[in-house]
Amino acid sequence: MENIFQKTLIKAAKGEQLYEVAMEIQPELLNSADIDTLNAIKTIVKDNPQFKAMTFTQLDESKEFQLKLKEYRLNNSLPENAETIEVLKSVIPKNHVKPNNKLANKITKDIVDEGEFNLIVSSGKAKKEVYTKVMLAYDNENIQLSGQKYTPYDREVYDGVVTLYAAGNDIVTPAMVYRAMNGLIESEYVKPETLEAVTKSLDKSMFIKITIDYTEEAKLYNKKFEKTHYMGNLLSADKITVKVSGTEYEGYKLLRKPILYEYAQISGQIISVPIKVLQTKDAVRSTDEVIIIRGYLLRQIEWLRNTNTYRSDNVTYQGIYEELEISRIILAAKAYENKTAKIRNHVKSILDEWKEQGYIIDYVEYKDGKTLTGITIMI
Repeated sequence: MENIFQKTLIKAAKGEQLYEVAMEIQPELLNSADIDTLNAIKTIVKDNPQFKAMTFTQLDESKEFQLKLKEYRLNNSLPENAETIEVLKSVIPKNHVKPNNKLANKITKDIVDEGEFNLIVSSGKAKKEVYTKVMLAYDNENIQLSGQKYTPYDREVYDGVVTLYAAGNDIVTPAMVYRAMNGLIESEYVKPETLEAVTKSLDKSMFIKITIDYTEEAKLYNKKFEKTHYMGNLLSADKITVKVSGTEYEGYKLLRKPILYEYAQISGQIISVPIKVLQTKDAVRSTDEVIIIRGYLLRQIEWLRNTNTYRSDNVTYQGIYEELEISRIILAAKAYENKTAKIRNHVKSILDEWKEQGYIIDYVEYKDGKTLTGITIMI
């Protein structure tokens, strides 16, 4: 039988007033979890007139409503996620989307738990240096994560969420995120250990508190911005149980737009490339290392495409080694030589695939003396 409650939420999300729509539901057609949730919503809306004209989407984004819903559940002994959400079909992204500003690229550089810092924002429109104040720290309730580095892989996972959100998804599963990171089709199998790694990464983003005051930066692009300040989570989401074709999975309900995406939109520093660009598995297997290399190359190439950039067409291998934390200090000479050779082969395999796809025109390696130093990319 069709889930009437879910149908109502869909109707409400399209703009109908939630209170009026909810009154149409016949309780006998709902399961107990649906009834509990519906009663909570109806009671809160009835007792708080300010919510009556709001759609479900607006209520979902309202901090005031969410606090009252949490309070209601506590007072009535209801679990935080009383319902299993039926997901009939996710929206498959056509484009891969990445925030590509200074903060998105600095976040992997040991800035979590290091206190507040000023991010210098460069702009041709600015008469003087403009600063954005940023602070990231692990939630005190999850102190066991303290000291854990936010890695380039974590950023690729985050970009997978951004990609899904930009396509119209507000409920995601680790499998959906991994597929969005790699341009995989909806039904492609994802290994359990991979899902576990993605889940840990998503939880890490959920447990990082971020304070960002980008008022002055926002004014560079729109003088109407009087104050632009955010204090919350790097990824604002609730863990939920998601049912797909009768099978239950752990998923995430996104409570708001991912903050790094929202912040990057202010300056328009967003990468959006056809999802097929991520489909490089025929050239090289998508290991964690390859995912990071591919993400790094995408950011470099899209910077080159920016007509306002003064960057060289060269991409150094050293930058890629540093992204992967490969150094002579950590590895013995022979191991370093073998590892860097493998990385260079991965880079060339990805670029060969992109050349075939038409994403780039060509590339050539260049040397410093006898040492292979990097690649020059023709776009």
